[in-house]
Amino acid sequence: MQPPSVINIQTLNAIRDNQKTAPAGFRYGFIEDLFRHDFYQRLVATFPDPKKFKLISKMSGGGHKKFYLGPEYAANRTPGCGCALLDVSPEWQKVFRICNSPKFISYLSEKTGVPCNSLCNFGFTYGNEGCHQEAHVDGAVRADDPNEIKATLALLLYFNPEKSEIGGTYVCLPDRETIIMQAPHLFNSAFYFEQHPDAWHGFPEMPAGAERHLVSLTYSLEHKPVPVNNSFLHRLTCKYNLKRIVRQLMRK
Repeated sequence: MQPPSVINIQTLNAIRDNQKTAPAGFRYGFIEDLFRHDFYQRLVATFPDPKKFKLISKMSGGGHKKFYLGPEYAANRTPGCGCALLDVSPEWQKVFRICNSPKFISYLSEKTGVPCNSLCNFGFTYGNEGCHQEAHVDGAVRADDPNEIKATLALLLYFNPEKSEIGGTYVCLPDRETIIMQAPHLFNSAFYFEQHPDAWHGFPEMPAGAERHLVSLTYSLEHKPVPVNNSFLHRLTCKYNLKRIVRQLMRK
């Protein structure tokens, strides 16, 4: 089984070679040169406008988070409905189709060694001066999390236009201070980790003039995989899509 042609095959095949294991036992790693260069440049150029993103500032999972959230697929809220991403560019819609395809999910699970068969979340995020996420654990491993779908794997994709070395995701020990690995740059790369009660991670505060363009994904292992429904019939009857069309008409 091979990944789509817009993804560098050699990169994914080498995931295990660069994988690390935390003292608590969860797996994590950094992936470089994920997308073919020309395709990556189109993704950077058509990244959704962060000015339209929603500011998120809250306590969650043990730490404060401040970042901007853009278009998002969230299986816990709208299982199988990808209509929230209908307005992104054709290139980004292609990435979304790749990321939720059974073949790619199976390939990713095989290479990372983390069992998964369904896409939980696919969300655009942005960070500028002052944005940060203090060390926290995700809802998938918190006892008070009400969501039925629990992620097993987190995958963070970076889309900065240049090879910025500022603001990469880090994983740390439960003391929340000892960093055991941090993404070295935010250019055509990815950081992943296996969900675990001690998988503490965060994003450092962004200084003036720095930006972080990111797509956050999570995957889960379900008794029956949750497919994304992109059919015309679904779009015709989807309440979210109908509201989206009304909003577009009102802007004209």
